[in-house]
Amino acid sequence: MTIGALSQFNIFDIKNTDMKTALSPRRLTHSLSSVDMPVSEPSAAPALAAQLWNKSQDLAHAALESDYIQGIKNGTLDPNYYGQYSVQDVSYCYHGLDDWRTAAARATHPKVKAFAEVRVKSWSKYVQETYSAWHIQDPSAVALSAATKAYVEVESDVAQNFESIYTVVIMTPCDRLWSWLAKQLETNAVPTNLYSFWVKENLNDSGALHLENTIDANASLLDEEKALKIFRRAMLGEVNCFRSACGQEPLNESSK
Repeated sequence: MTIGALSQFNIFDIKNTDMKTALSPRRLTHSLSSVDMPVSEPSAAPALAAQLWNKSQDLAHAALESDYIQGIKNGTLDPNYYGQYSVQDVSYCYHGLDDWRTAAARATHPKVKAFAEVRVKSWSKYVQETYSAWHIQDPSAVALSAATKAYVEVESDVAQNFESIYTVVIMTPCDRLWSWLAKQLETNAVPTNLYSFWVKENLNDSGALHLENTIDANASLLDEEKALKIFRRAMLGEVNCFRSACGQEPLNESSK
């Protein structure tokens, strides 16, 4: 499947770094102490961010079952595949930084704007460190795989054409998914596993919580159906990037 930009169809029809630094800006802890985010009112129903995640469990498990994640779990992942995926992830982050800049510039809600500006600062610092670690002088020169290109296009489309709170929505799955995957792998983690560092470094979900809290605090700005479709688009992008890394065929929404 080729994932086109969201602008090519109706939104309602939407069906990583060096071996010592497995994290990317998507998994970083972001300090929001300077942003006074409002607290969501308690509700008997699950908060919106939790609903989006709970309704995407099929895709979470598809990621877990991918050859790439199973290779990390078993310590059998070809290091070449790990390196190739990581370079793709660096390029993804290069484009993601642009998306956060776009979201910050376009945001009309002050709290969302402030949040996006904090993300721009944290991503800017980290991507420079990552470029240096991987000896990448020009990340724009990295040839994107079909899966990464499709994922980047979807995120950019949301940043450019939707209210900025939807950029928070589409950026949330990667943070939450990676932490969840690490927790699934932690149970059977073996210290001698070459990739045990990946599990340890992705257990922290504070970055995901910042994103989720922002979604919940601004739920009134979101159309829940549209948010779910965008959230699942990002989840599918994550799944297909994992699958692409080991040569598996991409999935599409109708196959899940």
